[in-house]
Amino acid sequence: MWTSLWKETADSALVSGAGFALALWYVRSRVVDKKSISKSFLRYFQDLFPTGMMLLGVYLVVSVDLSIGNILMVVAASIYIISYIAPSVDKYDNTHRATILSLGYTRQEYALRYLFPKSKRMWFSALANFFIAQLLALMSFKFLVSYKIPQLQEVMLFVSITLMIFGVVISVLKNLLGMER
Repeated sequence: MWTSLWKETADSALVSGAGFALALWYVRSRVVDKKSISKSFLRYFQDLFPTGMMLLGVYLVVSVDLSIGNILMVVAASIYIISYIAPSVDKYDNTHRATILSLGYTRQEYALRYLFPKSKRMWFSALANFFIAQLLALMSFKFLVSYKIPQLQEVMLFVSITLMIFGVVISVLKNLLGMER
């Protein structure tokens, strides 16, 4: 039992870490290219979407294929982390970018020396939130599967796809109605 717990914890940490690295790369490239993070195409994949995608990844890990599920969870982690930190990074970026760049720093130096260190609590909070949610979902689903509950896997698939669809619908409606954060 304990080896399974440690294995699941290590797998979740690797998936969350890979999603963190992908999110960090994406945000850095958006900042260097002078583009707002909140205005990217990912604004349509916020709210419930990353949760549904994570649950779909858990379903795939347990029921179908480990590698496909882990890849899906890496993408879900990066979307979750980006949507979590986007408001604070954009706010700091809009407020301080001109001042710091006028001192002679490049956009790359600005991102690495000022923007990311100022928002590191948000980054690690997002990483910890996703890691814990993913680990709990994975452990809970594996625990429930061991009881051979009829149609559990179909219910998990339905719930994950429903969350993803509602996440996109809610994000589109928020953007159309101007209710962004």
